[in-house]
Amino acid sequence: MKTIFIKPAPGRLIRDPDTMRPLAQEGEEKTFTPFWCRRLDDGDVIQAEKAAEEAPAVSADATTATEKPVAQPASDKEKPQ
Repeated sequence: MKTIFIKPAPGRLIRDPDTMRPLAQEGEEKTFTPFWCRRLDDGDVIQAEKAAEEAPAVSADATTATEKPVAQPASDKEKPQ
């Protein structure tokens, strides 16, 4: 089934009809049902983008992968003429 990410509209407290718990202010992923469609149409909830999950911070002194040395072409002096 199709899902949507929704948040309560400012100043609204909307309960999930299945759990009877209030919809989180940060928003939640819900199955797109007639109930949530009606809440969207009435302006009780707003469709939102999921907040990007924060990537773990990398410290400046973290070790990095070492680069492989690149083979250098032979110089003209070493080539037979």
